[in-house]
This record gives sequence, structure tokens and C-alpha cells, in this order.
Amino acid sequence: MAAVAAGLALGWLCWGGESVGRAQTAPANLSPALLDVVKLAQAHLPDDIIMAQIKNSGVSYSLSADDILYLNSQGVSAPVISLLQQMKPAAPTMPSGPAPTPPPDAPTMPAPYGASTQPPPEAYVPPVAPPGSDINLVYFQNQLQPFGHWLDVPPYGPAWQPNEAVLPGWRPYFNDGNWQYTDAGWFWHSAVPYGDIVFHYGRWMRDFRYGWVWVPGYDWAPAWVSWRHADGFAGWAPLPPAARFEVGVGLFFRGGLAVDVDFGLAPDDYMFVGYDHFWDHDYRPFLLPRERVGLVFRTSLVMNDHRIVDGRLVFEGPGRERVAAFTHREVVVEKVVIRDPRIEHGREMERTRTVERVKEIQSRPPSDPLRRNMEKAAAVAKPADARGPAGARGPADARGRMDVRGPADTRGPADARRGGPIPSAAPERGGPGARNPEPGTRGGPAAPASRDTKESTNAPGGRGGR
Repeated sequence: MAAVAAGLALGWLCWGGESVGRAQTAPANLSPALLDVVKLAQAHLPDDIIMAQIKNSGVSYSLSADDILYLNSQGVSAPVISLLQQMKPAAPTMPSGPAPTPPPDAPTMPAPYGASTQPPPEAYVPPVAPPGSDINLVYFQNQLQPFGHWLDVPPYGPAWQPNEAVLPGWRPYFNDGNWQYTDAGWFWHSAVPYGDIVFHYGRWMRDFRYGWVWVPGYDWAPAWVSWRHADGFAGWAPLPPAARFEVGVGLFFRGGLAVDVDFGLAPDDYMFVGYDHFWDHDYRPFLLPRERVGLVFRTSLVMNDHRIVDGRLVFEGPGRERVAAFTHREVVVEKVVIRDPRIEHGREMERTRTVERVKEIQSRPPSDPLRRNMEKAAAVAKPADARGPAGARGPADARGRMDVRGPADTRGPADARRGGPIPSAAPERGGPGARNPEPGTRGGPAAPASRDTKESTNAPGGRGGR
């Protein structure tokens, strides 16, 4: 009916519409494009110029009867109005291919300097909290909610993101913390209130939509990271969710025991800091620039030394004596102090489960795959310092190059940079063979031999020891 009315109006205008008053009010919804046509007509431009402008503009029009009456009242000719009616919107066409995937609710983030954005290499099975444990998803959700927000990240399920993860350069195991050597190995001491949970349970990953997120896990460790050693640099990266821990055995990756593997991590996944700043409490000024990471990564060696001692998981990483040699500082063994009774109770439950699990696996036939893996892990699970500078890969010098001259102990004394035996940390003062170098001298302690254990009460469940 609207089209018929518009046609009748146009016919009426063509045969006698000049009698319509020029002062007719413009319709309230008249488009700016039609107003431009009116201006051209009122400027007394020829119709061919106005029509050429309409065609070249590419604008489509849908004229109502009121629009046509108004255009005529403003001096727009019948041929121009007829052309405007022909410039109708094109009918939508159905796409020939599959329907496009709707965009995610959250904005897509670029792949920045951080952990891998690739999907898991194998079917991911979310970890399950042990029955009766105080350490479970509900506990994590209650403790972490005030400091961030929970997301659903397929295929991992619930994941948590701290509020400061949106800050430029923020990375887990890097901001607001430092390394300590403890009775559990290399321990990440975090200054943030949620550090007792997200740096000792679960895994971290960089999601392409949200950025850094934490995926829950229920096994405690001093730090879930992969270590690398290079000439003058220590490097570490958060372990991905695909790094699975088997109670009583060790880490697995892609179905195999994770002995001397890189867990699929890329150079940009690692944070490299010079050994001269390894003991700093703020690594940001000393992070190796991104343009140099690739070179250092290629000359570095994986040092993921971990073992189970009396039912507890110990991460040696680069080793105590190696760090002492390259930092010229005695490494004091500190005790991990847990203030949250739920975490402490959870660790004790883990220890009991691990001891029982080891006995159960040892009772299996020698051909059992899990028993063979456990025996393999035990064979290589000794401190990195006992295996020479290269750790699991055999003799190598401190620069990360393989040494082909034979075992280090057959070459006589040498310093750590020339590929000889790694000097041990300074012995206890007064002990056998103690040289007791003066503080501040090369090879001597750069700080007091002991460090106070401090407590924190502002963390959810306390801070995991210092």
C-alpha cells in the first residue's frame, strides 16, 4: 500500500503538484542524504548534475509519500524524485559458506610476551581434589574471589585471573616475589595475599582472550615452573596445565615421564634474569630484553630436576650449589612455613597419600608401566649439583655448551665458567675444608648467612613461608 501511495503521489505531482506550498514542513525522519538533494535543487543545479551526484553517492533511499511531497515542495524535480525511488536498498543474500562463529564475549587479546596460547597437546582431564581434603575448588573460589575474578576457559573449565593481570608486563612468578631455597627446593616467595595458593597449586597459562589465567590443581609444590640455565642467566617459566603430576612418581607431559623435557614452552615463555640479580626482590629492571631472549634460550639447558623425598615433592631446578657458585653467595636452606592450617593439613595428607602410593606401585610387577616410570624417575631424580653443570643432559660448561673433553672431574680444578667442577657453596663456618672468605669478596657471601623467617597474616591462609 505504501508503494501505491508513493506512486500516486508522484503522478499527482507530475501533473499538477506545483500547487503544493513551498513552505511544507520536512518530515521528522527525513534522512541527511535527502536534505542534501534538497540543497542541490534549491541551488538551481541542473537535474543531470543532481542525478549524477545521487548515483555516485551509493546511498539507497526508501521514500514515503510525505518524503515525496516535501521534496517536490522544495523544488526537487520529478525525474530526480523518480531516480531516488529507484535507489532502493539491495536485498540481503544468504552466505554460501558455513555460518561465521560469533565473537567471544571478551575482547580478543594479542599474543604478547608470555606463555603459549596454543590449545593443550592432548585431551585435558581436569584434576580432582582428593576426597576429604580441605584443599578443593570451593576453598580456592572463596579465598581468591576478593583478588580477581573467575572465568570459564575451555577445555580447562574454571580458571581465575588476578586483578593486576591487566597491567602491562605482569607475569606469574615474576611480579611481587622472589626465589628462596628451602627444604622443598626452590620456593617462590610471593608478596601478594593470594600467593600461597596460585604459586604453589595449579598451573598458569596465557589465554588468547583473557590473558594470564590460573587453572586450579590440588598438589602442592614450592613452585610449578620449568627451569633453564644459560651463560650468566637463570630462566624460568610457568608450567602449562598439560604438565600433569602423578602422585608418587613425578611430572608427566604428553603421556611420558617429564625427564629433561621443555613442556612445549617457547622462548618467550621464559623469564631470564642475570645471576647477579637472582637474589633481588624486584626482577622487573633486570628482565632480559625480548630481542635477546631467543639467543639465550638457544644456548640454555633444561634443568627440571625434581624428586620425591619422604613423601614430599622437592624441586631442585638449577641446584643449590650451582646458584651459589654463579651468584657468589652462600645459599641458606630455609624452612617452608605454612600459616593456613588447611594448607598445612593438605600437605600432610599429600605426604601420607604419596607414601602409600609409592608402596602400592612398588608392589606391582616389574613390567607395570607406572612402576617402570617410578623407577626411571628415581634413577634420575638426584640433585642437579650431583650431576654436573649440565644436569640431566650430561657434562657441559656453564655457558650451556656441551663439553666433549670427558668428565669434568678428570680435568683437574677449574672454575664454573671453564667447564670444570662447579664449586660448592661455602661450607659451614668452622667445618671441614671451610675457607671462610671475607664477606663481599668474590666467592664469599654477599649477605649474612642466615635469613629470618617472617610471617604474614594478610594472605588468605597466611604466606607460604620465608
